[in-house]
Amino acid sequence: MAEATPQPKRKRTALYVLLAFLLLVIVAGLAAFVLIQNKRLSQFEAYAFTSGGAEPQASAKAEPDPYSPGAASRHVFVPFEMFTSNLSGTDSDRFVQVGVSLEVKDEQHKNGVAAVMPVLRSEILLLLSSKRVTDLSTLDGKQQLSRDILDIARRYVSPELNRGIYAAHFSNFVIQ
Repeated sequence: MAEATPQPKRKRTALYVLLAFLLLVIVAGLAAFVLIQNKRLSQFEAYAFTSGGAEPQASAKAEPDPYSPGAASRHVFVPFEMFTSNLSGTDSDRFVQVGVSLEVKDEQHKNGVAAVMPVLRSEILLLLSSKRVTDLSTLDGKQQLSRDILDIARRYVSPELNRGIYAAHFSNFVIQ
């Protein structure tokens, strides 16, 4: 009688191949997730550092990038008192409460902003009272408000200092 040769264990091999495939899919999924998150983060940083997507102006002389690593630690923030304003529209019971800080280049720019603080507060209050709830309830609306506040600050600060005002940041934003 002939001896029967044992069959190779194909079940284990198939299991190893399946596990290797699943591991490869998981690693590829994690890599894709990390790449997508990094892209979103870079888009957010690009917005924050160019004041809402505006193209930086070319200057006659080469200036160091104000947002290079380490430069942000040298920036100065000028906080405003809390703004509270009624919103325009048919619903007269709605109001907004906003905390704003301007990011400026240095103490000289901070002093320039402080010199025109009453005018800036008045203009920002007028701007807020002209807004509707629908204008401020979206992310785009809030970003536009930030750009508008930045434009106001640059308009009233002396011309030699207005390029040193980088951004308007919200520390508080409540709509009721």
